[in-house]
Amino acid sequence: MNSKTYSPIKAGLKQGFGLPGVGMGSAMLGFGALAYETGLDIFVGLLSMLFLWSMPAMLIFATLIISGSSFLLMFFTILLANVRTLFMVLSAALTMDFKNKNASFLEKLFWAQWVSPTGWTIISANIEKIKKEDLFTYFKGISIGLVSMCTIGLSIGYYCLEGIPKILISIPIFFIPLWLIILMLHAKGLFYKTSIFSSCFYLFVLYPYIENLSIILAGFLSAFTGFIVERLLKK
Repeated sequence: MNSKTYSPIKAGLKQGFGLPGVGMGSAMLGFGALAYETGLDIFVGLLSMLFLWSMPAMLIFATLIISGSSFLLMFFTILLANVRTLFMVLSAALTMDFKNKNASFLEKLFWAQWVSPTGWTIISANIEKIKKEDLFTYFKGISIGLVSMCTIGLSIGYYCLEGIPKILISIPIFFIPLWLIILMLHAKGLFYKTSIFSSCFYLFVLYPYIENLSIILAGFLSAFTGFIVERLLKK
């Protein structure tokens, strides 16, 4: 990497406006169309994206708000949907060394809001390519790109997809999971590789018995398996 032309924020913007951004923007097409069909105002849709920054939480919000649910029900349901990202945000903050950054608490909180599975995966996949002191700036570029692409995707879905069959609108939602799977297959480090493949195994075994709860349990078990295998083989 040429140190004279290298810029961490430009590298992040390239990622954010690249394939990851296209994938997330495409997924937002479906939510934009859903917001239009359910009668949500475009600004409510955009604000839900910016404040919730999680597709499951956004879908829950749209479903509950059109059904006339109470504020408390929406709050606690969305809280439970988003609490799954807490450890991911903490992991990203540690990786980017938030603690030692010359920034106010509110600024750190602002950028922590934009941690997503896509952004976190990009950071994790490039941790050896980007200098540790540049990771935070690199993440800022990623976030700007991803938020911009999602805003564009949601707006296009809201205004331009009327009359298009729902099955075609739902296809882009699978872009991001497919991209994340491809990226994870190139993961480096014994812990990550073990966790990825063991999570697939646990999910395959547990899903017929406990259905959706298997996703949470497989996540915990795969992380524990990755930790144990890494510790044993490093001895």
